[in-house]
Amino acid sequence: PERFAEASSFDWSGAKIGLHGGYAWGSPGVVASEGAFGGIHGGYDWSFGNTVAGVEGSASVADIELDPGNRLETVIDLRARLGYSFDRVLVYGTAGGAYGSTSAGVDGRGVAAGAGVDFSAGENAIFGMQYLKYRFENLNNTDASLEIDLIEGKLTYKF
Repeated sequence: PERFAEASSFDWSGAKIGLHGGYAWGSPGVVASEGAFGGIHGGYDWSFGNTVAGVEGSASVADIELDPGNRLETVIDLRARLGYSFDRVLVYGTAGGAYGSTSAGVDGRGVAAGAGVDFSAGENAIFGMQYLKYRFENLNNTDASLEIDLIEGKLTYKF
């Protein structure tokens, strides 16, 4: 009998670090505009045949106007990743916790969730695209919330 799926020949396992940057915007119904977003990310992935599981964290600076005199400036997250590899292409979903702060001193904890695709270009270089949705609740212990959508490109070095 033939196998249903061949094991991936590229090993996604290992530590990684990289840069990311993109474009973010506020969700409909939320007072937020749009702007640039970028920073550093790192993590570790484990390969189990074609299944890849891992953890990734990022620290980003942002320039997104929330209202006059108040901009989203910092976003930090820690997320789990689970995906399926097609040799040198990895398709994944991701979710975890997030923290954001603004120029007006407002901060809040929240969640981040999304999906992405990574492409391996050799044994160590990985290029990717990712969509994330951030939702911050209870900003500065108030009922205020904030939603941000993000599309970003990633350049990663895998050790």
